[in-house]
Amino acid sequence: MANPSRRVSSRSDYYYRGQTYVSGNTVRKLEREPEEERRQPPRRKKVSASTQKNRVKAMQMSRGYVLFLAFISIVALGLCVNYLRLRSHLTTQTAAIASAESELSQLKADNDALYNTAMASVDLEQVRQIAISELGMQYPTEEQIITFDTAGNSYVRQYQDVPGTK
Repeated sequence: MANPSRRVSSRSDYYYRGQTYVSGNTVRKLEREPEEERRQPPRRKKVSASTQKNRVKAMQMSRGYVLFLAFISIVALGLCVNYLRLRSHLTTQTAAIASAESELSQLKADNDALYNTAMASVDLEQVRQIAISELGMQYPTEEQIITFDTAGNSYVRQYQDVPGTK
């Protein structure tokens, strides 16, 4: 006995062909056209002479348009050449800057090494002895020393006379 809740679709085995449905579960082969109809070239509408002239004219480029395109092409080429020249110049300058920076760091290293050598060769005790014994220099007394507040600097520049001294 058939199940009453089961729905059977009678359209499930149809396929679409043109404007009609064909019953079946496989697609049928298309019918071939007769040989005579296939060999004939498609018919074209007759075109008037003015329409034909307009088509020919539309396919041609005018002298002004060709000159305009040539001018634009030359300008674009000039811009490209200028860009490449500037890019090359920039690359050359970058290389020169890198070379100069390298030379500067080498010179700073050499300068620091020479400064340290010079400072190591000076004996400050010997300089003090020569200053006191040969040149007659002395350490300052308490009344000769005047202190000033330095606003964060390591030294004071004197722009006028110190008060109390003459």
